[in-house]
Amino acid sequence: MRILELSQLAEKLDQFFHLVIWEKKDGFEVVAIVAEEVQDAFPLPMEVQAAAAANGMFLDATTAAKLQIENMPADFWEDLDEVIYGEFLKVSRLGQSGRKYLEIFCAVNSGQNFDRSSLNDLGLSEADLLRVARWLREQSIFDHRSGDLIMEILTQLH
Repeated sequence: MRILELSQLAEKLDQFFHLVIWEKKDGFEVVAIVAEEVQDAFPLPMEVQAAAAANGMFLDATTAAKLQIENMPADFWEDLDEVIYGEFLKVSRLGQSGRKYLEIFCAVNSGQNFDRSSLNDLGLSEADLLRVARWLREQSIFDHRSGDLIMEILTQLH
């Protein structure tokens, strides 16, 4: 499925970019840029920001600013869906393998008031939840004060 804003962005670019996005209920977020290797999307290259601004749009890279993309687990990159938008833009959309990490990260990061319905839509298995919990712990993404909330979210999804 093509995203209108990305089609408009592609029309304004004059050099090639490969973006990795995370589609959410309320839009999308840029989480990485692929050049020679995968890189954090924060900060976005000035050329991409300028092309977006020329279309009156803001490209969200909030989650990329909070995570180090190079520390994502290997299965994060599984089942990417690639779409070519003209001559200068390729977009890879995260599949469920990557989305599970970001959805749970955002749920914990947002606290008790996060709308968890998007988590339920993922239909995560016990093995998926275990992988996410292991990643959160190994990367020390949250301090010990978030432990109860993490357990609440993971238990609710099981």
